[in-house]
Amino acid sequence: MSEEEREQVEPEEPIEKKDPDLVLLQAKIGGGFLGATEHRGQISAQIAPGALLDAARFLRDERGYKLLSFVCGVDCLELPVSYRFKVTYSLLNPERSRRLRLEAPCADDLEPAMPSVCGIWPGARLHESEAYDLLGITFEGHPELERILTPEGFEGHPHRKDFDISAEPVAFTFRDTPAGKPKAAE
Repeated sequence: MSEEEREQVEPEEPIEKKDPDLVLLQAKIGGGFLGATEHRGQISAQIAPGALLDAARFLRDERGYKLLSFVCGVDCLELPVSYRFKVTYSLLNPERSRRLRLEAPCADDLEPAMPSVCGIWPGARLHESEAYDLLGITFEGHPELERILTPEGFEGHPHRKDFDISAEPVAFTFRDTPAGKPKAAE
């Protein structure tokens, strides 16, 4: 393709201008909509933390995203972004067989926090506790935020990229070999 032909090719319209869910979401939350990307058919909308609950209610009630598949905390320490942590919400509209991902960056890198979506999607309860336990992201308004995967008294958050994995001793428990099973050779 020559230089002239490249200049004549019209740039593709951004996904947030052509996807109906994103167009309506952007109209609903205004400046809380930070942008959108599409990768391998998966659409991700970036949402400001302050607009997260309005976006979630709108998508559930008016756009049919009734199912929250998962909530995932992400440590972006080594990525070229201006924030350290973000939370990703994977949504499904079962009637249209359509998926949408919401991503919201945490404003504070030292004390990451996000509003809880448990009041909108009750299934978020354990997912938010997992992100709290493994990354230290606090979910404001969560009914019972607690550590669920690390042992009692555990200090730190093991999925943070700066967590020192050599500092935690590995604890093994030994049990007898069940009856009828061959014993392990030493």
